[in-house]
Amino acid sequence: MGDSEAFRAAVSARAAAMLDNNTSPYEPALEILGLVSGGLPLDNGDEALESLALIWGELTDWVELRPAETDQAETHMVTTTREWLTVEGDREAEARYLGRWLHEILGFERPVLRQT
Repeated sequence: MGDSEAFRAAVSARAAAMLDNNTSPYEPALEILGLVSGGLPLDNGDEALESLALIWGELTDWVELRPAETDQAETHMVTTTREWLTVEGDREAEARYLGRWLHEILGFERPVLRQT
């Protein structure tokens, strides 16, 4: 199993545990952020890895920087987790999921492609 597959399996396991737990999703979200921040595997150019780091960083920062909005942030954590577990492994569905979460929901700017 390559680094990317092991990483994806670890993220999916923590995501599934988040949904099975009746407590705040914040702690499992921090665990996922730790996985994505702890040295991303570079073995096969898996584009989802960097995007997942941005998503989970933004969601955990939301709780930390705007504690009054914790309920809203945690709702997004659960939703993004459910959706990830649905699309993980289908690269086209993952790309749509990541684009929607990054750009439409969390407001990251889309990269501008250079014209040659």
